[in-house]
Amino acid sequence: MRSRFWLWIIPKPNRSFPRPWTDWVRLGLVVTVLVLIGGGLAFREPLHRAFTCNESWVPDTDAWQAGDRCIGLSDAPYDFGVEAFAPVMRVIDAQNRSAEDQCQGTPATVGVLLTMTDQLAGSRAVHELEGMAAGQRRANGTGCLHPLRLLVGQIGDYNGDGDPVEVAREMAGRGDVVAVAGIGLSDQRTAEVADVLAAAKIPMVADVVTAEGFDQDGSHGDNPDFEGCDKDIDYRRGIAKDYYYRVAFRVAVQVKAIGAVVTTRPDFIMVPIGTSDPYTCTSLPFLQRQYGENVLEVKFDTTEPSTVPQTAKRVCAAAKDVTIAYIARGRDLGRLLYALDESYAIGQCAATSVTVVSTSDGNRLRTVESEPSLEDLRTKALGSRSFADGRVRLLFTLVAGADGKQANNPGWTDFEQAYTAAGFDLRHVGDGWAVNAYDALTTIDTALRALPATTSVQRSQVNATISGFSAPDAAVPGAGGPVIFDNSGNRTGAGPQVVRLCPIPNAVDRPLFAPTVEARPGESVPACPR
Repeated sequence: MRSRFWLWIIPKPNRSFPRPWTDWVRLGLVVTVLVLIGGGLAFREPLHRAFTCNESWVPDTDAWQAGDRCIGLSDAPYDFGVEAFAPVMRVIDAQNRSAEDQCQGTPATVGVLLTMTDQLAGSRAVHELEGMAAGQRRANGTGCLHPLRLLVGQIGDYNGDGDPVEVAREMAGRGDVVAVAGIGLSDQRTAEVADVLAAAKIPMVADVVTAEGFDQDGSHGDNPDFEGCDKDIDYRRGIAKDYYYRVAFRVAVQVKAIGAVVTTRPDFIMVPIGTSDPYTCTSLPFLQRQYGENVLEVKFDTTEPSTVPQTAKRVCAAAKDVTIAYIARGRDLGRLLYALDESYAIGQCAATSVTVVSTSDGNRLRTVESEPSLEDLRTKALGSRSFADGRVRLLFTLVAGADGKQANNPGWTDFEQAYTAAGFDLRHVGDGWAVNAYDALTTIDTALRALPATTSVQRSQVNATISGFSAPDAAVPGAGGPVIFDNSGNRTGAGPQVVRLCPIPNAVDRPLFAPTVEARPGESVPACPR
């Protein structure tokens, strides 16, 4: 019997009778399937966003999945599936809902962009967002004009499980966002994020970006050398012209501060393999220049931990007082200090002493790590015999202007009060990220307090006001000291302190975080209190 269908699907017009309507079911089913497949392909991205990383069962496109991470925007309490952030996101949610209790003016939304999950941030990312929340708490307190709400943007990891630029685009598209604080780490994608925000005329105040080039003119006045960095970088020409500011002291200023304290030419510069990290590739030329060029560089592989102890063995071969300039991320610094102590413990370190000098990422060792293996190394390093007796010493620049109340930072008291009132643990402030985040948010709040309460806040008004924080009499009263910007958006004024990291004593009244003592120019390295 001949088939009544073409291709088993389409009814033939000359097919035999009877011709029931069910002859068209096959074709209808095929068309329906094709339409569904086509629609799925056409709307794949919106559907992906709608049905992944939702706070509840209701589809939502504010957050979505990138690799193994949830990224996107949240005005709280959604924490992107990162449990460590749940408490601070609940605080932000409560503060967003109560923002108008004391502030009767027109509302303003400030975006916060950060990586919650990248390994280069570690537990400091939680401290950073806590600093933002503390800044919001103070902003909505006495004397406020505009109720300040936070919109948190989780950009994900820089290794592929994230999409910083797309999250920035989503934030830039929110018309109520008048400024952004944070924006990420020293990374090429942070430069791209900044340019996205600048295209939308959104002013931004970065909190922990220190690499050269990450300002409005490519750090032109510092005469940086980008030859050791990746060739396709954007930041050599500057970023976010007219809209970018940062509260962390840049690399050139840090190296100058180190050079004033550590005048001895380093025996080695410890530097990671590769050129993709702006924090490293922009620091190295300044350090070489500071100490007369051609300092021996010892390289290690950040993806292979065993190369760090190998470097320690090489350092220990010199029977003298050895100085190492460590130009790498703080993630591997505890491993180096522990490896040096192990060499001393087994009698295989001929060096009389080893002084390690680092730029600001050395602050990471001051607070507890969220990753158990790193915390184990940190604890062993800071509790080791060689670190206690001074055979191994660590000096670094503070990433924040201060780590406690001093004569030039009366704003520290406000920070500490807001931080503890929000329910946060002061043990988190030692690494400086909470302080800088608070100062970035306070910079924006100071601008908002200068604008009329009864008119809608415009991005251009906030930007113009921040650009005016350019002299001591117009400084922002930051927790880390006065915040003043130069014409390129860099923090200016007194540079960062160089400090020596001290062991954590075993006393009952032990400090909240690993203590430091200031190392001053023209003086020997200070002893730690016993």
